[in-house]
Amino acid sequence: MQIGYSSTGPLLTLALTGGGAASPPWQDGQILNARVIEAQSDGRLLLQLEGYGKPVEARSPLPLAAGQQVKLTVAVESDRIVLRLLEQPAEEPAVQQAWRTALPRQVPLASVLQTIARLLQLPPAPAATGTPSPAGAGSNLPRLPPAAGLPLTPPPIRLPDTPAQVQAPTAPPAETPAQAQTPAAEKLTALAQQLLNRSADPQRLTTAEGLRQALLNSGVFLEGRLARGDTAALQDDFGAGLLRLLGAVREQAAAPAATQPRSAGAPPAPLSAGLLQELSQAIEGALARVKVQQLHTLTAQNASDPAWLLELPLRHGNEAEVLRLRIRREGGNGGGNAAPGWSVRLHFDSPQHGGVDSVVTLLGGRIGVSFWAEQPHTAERLGLRLEELRGQLQHAGLEVEHLRSAPGRAAPDDEPVPGGLLNLSV
Repeated sequence: MQIGYSSTGPLLTLALTGGGAASPPWQDGQILNARVIEAQSDGRLLLQLEGYGKPVEARSPLPLAAGQQVKLTVAVESDRIVLRLLEQPAEEPAVQQAWRTALPRQVPLASVLQTIARLLQLPPAPAATGTPSPAGAGSNLPRLPPAAGLPLTPPPIRLPDTPAQVQAPTAPPAETPAQAQTPAAEKLTALAQQLLNRSADPQRLTTAEGLRQALLNSGVFLEGRLARGDTAALQDDFGAGLLRLLGAVREQAAAPAATQPRSAGAPPAPLSAGLLQELSQAIEGALARVKVQQLHTLTAQNASDPAWLLELPLRHGNEAEVLRLRIRREGGNGGGNAAPGWSVRLHFDSPQHGGVDSVVTLLGGRIGVSFWAEQPHTAERLGLRLEELRGQLQHAGLEVEHLRSAPGRAAPDDEPVPGGLLNLSV
């Protein structure tokens, strides 16, 4: 498969993989009209080409939808024939621009929460005395390679319980006078604490309603909810909380610094310009992370098997971690008597148990659950609870197909790759 560009605009290459590509009656440079019959979430397509009797299989990194009309040009390359997309869908430039903007800017959510929690616990910033801001502010935030998709999250972090836990100054006010607390700084502190406190409680995720609310408020569905007039999203949604916090950071950065001394019992002082910049970069990275999840989900919705890719911040007392989920509809569109089903893939890291993967499949009342744990003792502990899990599933009226627990990692997840972003050969 090749992805390339021409002087007239981006071209998508579809390498034929089915038997129809053996000896098609096409000439190099010929232009074909095609209709997408089926589109899978992993990029596989079934195309009906004008003037060609049987459908042909293809693979595309560009999200195409069933029923979509495309125009292709034929190119002969060594021992194979490839089809290059001549006309991109009208909506493609906006989608591709969103991919290009979000992918290099995304930051793992756990790192962002760690940055917010750390800055909330800093001693107050000293008054302006000509001392420069810390060098490389924001440079400690891990950046992801442009085509990395959504990698695993870093280890859990500790969060402050209340604003009262913010540390007091480490130097006497007379020797290092601090800026007084401003309304903008108070707003920033309150919004940051609200965002951290809004992390989902794992106990609530054990109920259907609790899980539904956590998924709904993950940030992935914010725009859709607002378009439907769901004003509750502005209060409870993780993405909306990030946007409010970013606004407060910019408000404090624009506010003039006060110079009156701060007493020992006073609220925390505003952050320095360098730390505000670091916090702003972290929040923008988290928003880009949510955008990447939305784009993955949008890509999968154009396929016959829709999928949702989400990350949920979880709170365990004073610690937080991120639960990653991929929910996908399986089968039901491949012909025959196959019934549609669902699969859920999860990953989380914890200091006690290490990295844990799980895949749950449900098809026609039959369920299968597999666990993988990086730490062998965790896999062993999970294995000891499988019979208890079997009883709970059977009590819920499900037929258990298999239950497994093994050390190691699950096979890499196949996620759609944004098309038109790279120039490479495979």
